[in-house]
Amino acid sequence: MLLTDAVRCHLNALTAGGRSPDTVRCTKYGLRRFVIFLATAQLEHIEQLDHEALMRYREDVSCRLTSKGTMLSLGFQAGLLGYVRVFCRWMVAQDWLIADPSKRVPIPQTAHHLPKAIMEYDEVLRVLSQPDAHTTLGFRDRVIMEVLYSSGIRRAEVAHLRVDDVDTEHGFLIVREGKGRKDRAVPIGASVCALLNTYLTGIRPDWPGAKHDAHLFLGVGGRRLQPLAIGDIVQRHSLAAGLTKSVSTHSFRHACATHMLRAGASIRHIQELLGHASIDSTMIYTRVTINDLRAAHRQFHPREQDADNV
Repeated sequence: MLLTDAVRCHLNALTAGGRSPDTVRCTKYGLRRFVIFLATAQLEHIEQLDHEALMRYREDVSCRLTSKGTMLSLGFQAGLLGYVRVFCRWMVAQDWLIADPSKRVPIPQTAHHLPKAIMEYDEVLRVLSQPDAHTTLGFRDRVIMEVLYSSGIRRAEVAHLRVDDVDTEHGFLIVREGKGRKDRAVPIGASVCALLNTYLTGIRPDWPGAKHDAHLFLGVGGRRLQPLAIGDIVQRHSLAAGLTKSVSTHSFRHACATHMLRAGASIRHIQELLGHASIDSTMIYTRVTINDLRAAHRQFHPREQDADNV
């Protein structure tokens, strides 16, 4: 069987299995690069896939440069190889391959890095206050950013929210398109619920396309607001707020987790809120708060004051 045919079947299986369009699109991109590389070595059939061929692809990925002339990040390399690994495992499950040739291909390990800059609460308020809430677009933007900060969900999860996923009476959202396709209930604050009620009753019903698209947030063309557009909204209002630090949708996620930990929330609760499968991903926020604690220790502990006089 041709690799191109196998890839097409794999993508169809992902779609039929309920994987998100974003996942299918990214998988298609990653496997396309894989197939193109193998074609240059006259490897076009799945029967030709072996450990050596995959190791050659891994070497190519590790040496490949971006359009700016820099090396691909370890995370991006891991992503490309991850698509190949899932593809190979799927072909084994289909009995198209006897053994998994990707099993012994090492994938680069990426470290959990601290966020470069955490927004302080006053900075969050400055960004939230930027949209003109007297306009429909401004009110929508305000609600989007309030949801990001209150819930800590990802921008793709915001983009996939539907009207029926909002329960303002009990104060939570149902995130149905979360990472790993794991639905979860996420709490939101009373002030955000009030804004959502106003948006749902007074703003969204008159929005173009509102009767034909069930997604919560729509663009000016009446279709679902895309994740990149949500990112643009956040960046535009953070610049208007005069913030010098780099701000993205993930900045609200980081701020939500960090501010709650500072206030005494448990790491397990933060893990559930953020939808992390592993506590290791959540532990990064304890490293952020320990830096806050270290700074306070240096400023206020009496022995630190004595050290200044030594």
